Amino acid sequence: MESGKKDLEGLYDLAIPPGIPVSVIRELVEKFEVDLVKRKARVDVIGEVDEREILVLRGDLDTIKQAEKYMFEALDRKLEEWKRDERGERYRKMYKPLSKEEREKKAAEDVGGSALDSSSGMMR
Repeated sequence: MESGKKDLEGLYDLAIPPGIPVSVIRELVEKFEVDLVKRKARVDVIGEVDEREILVLRGDLDTIKQAEKYMFEALDRKLEEWKRDERGERYRKMYKPLSKEEREKKAAEDVGGSALDSSSGMMR
């Protein structure tokens, strides 16, 4: 156990918050040449403290400080990218709740142009 502590001497851990995209974690590991490791930590989950395995970046203090700053900047860039994502906008429109008038219009169109045979319930 003592040799394990000596191996970690001079190294610091940066806990990766839940929700950080894998692409950002990969960038951090490659750019800063830090180790990605799992370690046990006490985590507060809705007022209950449990010991859980978390992901951390491990390296010297200066590198970890730079990585921390970069991690949040990269997350901000990723969020901006998601905000202007055209596909995201298209899906938001597709799943936007319809107004009462839009639902009635759609129901009327479905009834009028239905491919279902009303007598058998089968497709025509």
